[in-house]
Amino acid sequence: MNMHGDKAESPAPVARLPFWARIVGLMFFIGTAMLFARLIWEQTVWTWERGPQMVGFSLAHGGGALLLFFPILLFAWTAGVIVLSVWQWIKKRNVSRTRWAVLGLIVLLFVLGGLPEGFWERVFIGRMAASPHAGDLMLYAAYRGDFVVILGFVSHGASANATDQAYWRTALHGAAAKGDIRTLRYLASKGGNVNAVDRSGDSPLELAISNHQDAAAKVLSELGAKRLRGDEAQRQKAIHDQVQDVIDGQRGH
Repeated sequence: MNMHGDKAESPAPVARLPFWARIVGLMFFIGTAMLFARLIWEQTVWTWERGPQMVGFSLAHGGGALLLFFPILLFAWTAGVIVLSVWQWIKKRNVSRTRWAVLGLIVLLFVLGGLPEGFWERVFIGRMAASPHAGDLMLYAAYRGDFVVILGFVSHGASANATDQAYWRTALHGAAAKGDIRTLRYLASKGGNVNAVDRSGDSPLELAISNHQDAAAKVLSELGAKRLRGDEAQRQKAIHDQVQDVIDGQRGH
């Protein structure tokens, strides 16, 4: 009989990050979360209240510019922790489940913050379509070739002839400039006026031709579009009126 018995192997020690490293990581995480929350706020509430946003512009030129550095710092911290964790795993040391959970949460945060342009418009399409800035939003969606957003706006009640407030252009103008044939055909089928003129007196066909979108120009011609181009007096007046609108808007605020 073995009086001593077999000694059970003791479990590998759990590897933990130093306290200071955890605090630093928490600070970087909070800063990054604050930045992404602000950017999402701009793409949702501010967008349907104020129209298309230059996302992050006001933040970068204000007191919150410091927040822009936090994602970089968090990324570097996360990369370092991942390398450390892999090395500890190779050395047969247990890495706590909490650490893996935190790393997963950070990855989720970056995924949320890196969602493509137009995602939040799709999520809140009903609210966007009911916005007084629906025309602006549709025009910008057409400029970037986002057919799904255009489809969502129209299906939620926005007019195919809605115009933006600065240039008085419809989404047909934007699709013509972009050369987006699918959007052109869809908007025309929903009552979009292919001969609508913008503030300068230009029609969608004029924008298609001036932007060398030959295929779009051909489709517009098939749909009955005419090449309408404003004269120099109209263009100068349009520029003057746009500047005046900006001044009046600033006075209103």
